[in-house]
Amino acid sequence: MNNSIQKDTIIKLLSGMSSEKEIRKYLNRFSSDDFRFAVIKVGGAVIQNDLENLVSSLAFLHEVGLRPVIVHGGGPRLSEELTNRKIDFSFVDGQRVTSKEVLDVAISIFKEENSKIISALKSMGIAAIPLVKDIFECNIKNKELGFVGEVTNTHSKNIKDIILNGGIPVIAPIGSTNDGQKVNINGDKATLALAKEILPDKVIFLSEIGGILDSSDNLISTINIKDDYENLMNKEWLHSGMKLKLQQIKILLDSIPSNSSVSITKPLNLNKELFTDAGFGTLVKAGHQIDKYKNIDNQSIRTVTSILESAFKGKLIDNYFNKKEKDFYISSCNRASIVISYEQDIAYMDKFAVINTARGEGLGNAMWSRMIKDHKKVFWRSRSTNAINNFYKDVCDGFQKYDEWNIFWIGIKDLNELTDCIQYAIKQPATIIYED
Repeated sequence: MNNSIQKDTIIKLLSGMSSEKEIRKYLNRFSSDDFRFAVIKVGGAVIQNDLENLVSSLAFLHEVGLRPVIVHGGGPRLSEELTNRKIDFSFVDGQRVTSKEVLDVAISIFKEENSKIISALKSMGIAAIPLVKDIFECNIKNKELGFVGEVTNTHSKNIKDIILNGGIPVIAPIGSTNDGQKVNINGDKATLALAKEILPDKVIFLSEIGGILDSSDNLISTINIKDDYENLMNKEWLHSGMKLKLQQIKILLDSIPSNSSVSITKPLNLNKELFTDAGFGTLVKAGHQIDKYKNIDNQSIRTVTSILESAFKGKLIDNYFNKKEKDFYISSCNRASIVISYEQDIAYMDKFAVINTARGEGLGNAMWSRMIKDHKKVFWRSRSTNAINNFYKDVCDGFQKYDEWNIFWIGIKDLNELTDCIQYAIKQPATIIYED
């Protein structure tokens, strides 16, 4: 079967979770990355308990010509083995204290876990190549942690050669100091060190939990480092291991291109996270600068017009900007905008637009969060066929259907106010013209 037919087959299989157009968008984007497609960290618990789903998801990617860099851990298996051998161990700020005894066992376990992944991938016909040494140069910064290395340099040439020759590199978190001393490396730190050098489109952490959970054990779908980081780091429910991961992700996002992103998900949901706008896990982005304007100049009018016409695939009416009492939220990347009207006493969201190429990056959520901070009461309408309606139904306090429109609202409790808002929304003329 040639590669084009394989891709079409995979797209048809994936189309059950999203539109074919959406899937092709991501497939085309990732296919141009070569070795910069993705760095994927496989948690040790995944190797123990979810290897089948991991291998199936990676085989899926292999079929369409996408070859990630795999870095794995082995913490749970190492803890088991140390306990069985009655070797004491402890953790400091999410990192394992590594004595000489612990180090010897760790190296043995990491090699075994590496072999498990290699064997499983090869059984699926994938050219998986083990890399258990000569990738990470390290030094020992914190004597309290023992033989734990901080990565100072990575050797990615072998990794790139493997991928360009059709293989998948599988890397163990083992490093060496300048004097040849082997060291244990935190798997997340090893992953992020590689990502800084390779500059991938995606960095993905695969875990059993499949994301970051809030205090009620609900999945946090998006984290905007710019807006959310300090608040999250002060939460008691964010445990030490996840705090360390989030700290490292923040450092990474400061070092890689702004269109790159980091995701935490389960192996079963890897392809949903990669190929759909909605994703399936926790997406972590550096954050977006969202500016609010009461008055906009001609250049900003052209920017907002371009965003709205691109997102809605229509033409904005000529006098749209003539009406007064509007606020304009515009992303600094000029790929998203929200327009708020104040002709009613309560804010009316006249437009919410994110251009197609920016969807799936968390930009829409950042725009929404910025707008909601300013408006405890807001209402809006959306065509009943609009794909964003599922999101609206999740965030609204209520909605009502009327002909081709759904009218949504947040924070409006008074029945008379709500009735006025619904009537206002129904009567608004269309401001986007669609060609037949």
